Amino acid sequence: MRPIRLVSLLLVLSLILPFLFSCGSSSPEQNPDARKTAPTISPKAEEDSILRRPDSVSDPSVYTTPDETDEEGGTGEIPVVTDSRVSFLAVGDNILHSAIIEDAARHARNGAEYDFNYIYNNVRSKIQSADVAFVNQETPMGGKSLGYTGYPNFNGPQEAGDALVNAGFDIVCIATNHMADYKAAGLKGTIDYWNTQPVTLIGGYVSQEDYETVRVHEVNGIRIALLAFTYGINGMTIESSSGLVVPLMSKSEVRKQVEAAKLAGDVVIVNMHWGVDSSFAVTTEQQEYAQLLADLGVDVVIGEHPHVLQPMEWMTGKNGNKTLITYSIGNFLSTMYNDYFMVGGMLTFDIVKSKGKCTIENVLLIPTVTYYDWTRSNLSIYFLENFTQELLSLHGCNEHGPSSLSKMRGYVTNVIPSEFLPDWLK
Repeated sequence: MRPIRLVSLLLVLSLILPFLFSCGSSSPEQNPDARKTAPTISPKAEEDSILRRPDSVSDPSVYTTPDETDEEGGTGEIPVVTDSRVSFLAVGDNILHSAIIEDAARHARNGAEYDFNYIYNNVRSKIQSADVAFVNQETPMGGKSLGYTGYPNFNGPQEAGDALVNAGFDIVCIATNHMADYKAAGLKGTIDYWNTQPVTLIGGYVSQEDYETVRVHEVNGIRIALLAFTYGINGMTIESSSGLVVPLMSKSEVRKQVEAAKLAGDVVIVNMHWGVDSSFAVTTEQQEYAQLLADLGVDVVIGEHPHVLQPMEWMTGKNGNKTLITYSIGNFLSTMYNDYFMVGGMLTFDIVKSKGKCTIENVLLIPTVTYYDWTRSNLSIYFLENFTQELLSLHGCNEHGPSSLSKMRGYVTNVIPSEFLPDWLK
């Protein structure tokens, strides 16, 4: 071969061979180092890409993952991850004393006999902002024909109920020690009135069948099962011929009703009218029932009757579950005399449903104050945070002992653990 042809052949080979080797080395099977440099996704990053925070998407109640390719190369759907959230608000005893009824008559306009709406003006927006709002209506509203009276045997105008609906309450509880103040007529009239309103009524029942039908309030795809019990009805009785049922506390009834509620709802909330009037201390009976409710798997217990704030806690049930226990959230509305009766709590929390399981989150106790002047008139409910020294100096409770803002705050901080309090009180 001539030298010139040899040189040309070598030149061609020098151009072709690198290309051939580079093509062959592109396969991971032929080049093990290629696997080492391939990008990987950590299990944590992969989880975060699917289970995003609800507030990171446009619709906080639903997040749907995109389709991914399955092992066969087709398109497979990953199960939808759906988180639902309900904000829940609860207040304690709404008591219609005579002074409140008389004040509502003075505020009535345009031919109305009573107007109670003004009382809730300062807290209305907070109530209406909740997905679900609960109130304990302490006293009956059996109808005008029975006459309107205050303590000790109550019957108030049904216009007071209208004002609660207008304020934004969705759930009304009437299981209290006063529900039989006007016997069967008062209780039946109260039940009949509330059944005409756009609320879920608990705590008073027209028959045994009605009592055994668990009330369920559904919001955002979460079914809230609701029960209510009272320790007693002040020694009174309801005529058996009426068929009406009062949900009296007993451990056997609590067990039976809770089991039914667990089948009916995603979450179970129980209202307990219990404890000792005017006492900041929790009784042994309250603690026993609280533990029973926790052991049964109840999610939240809302307590009333003492008319003052009592402690709240997370209680562990026998299966390791956590139950939120509020022994007493105090008065929402009353004209009781002393300043400690004026301070109540607005309980708020979120019910979060994820992967079929509900949890209680973001628990907060927001203190409120009922105001009335020296004539027990011009009522209004304030948030304690916004209640001023000037307002306190005009409060009629001072007639029964001088009050102060520090005392009112102490009625909260002395019994409620700081983990449940707003930052301004910590």
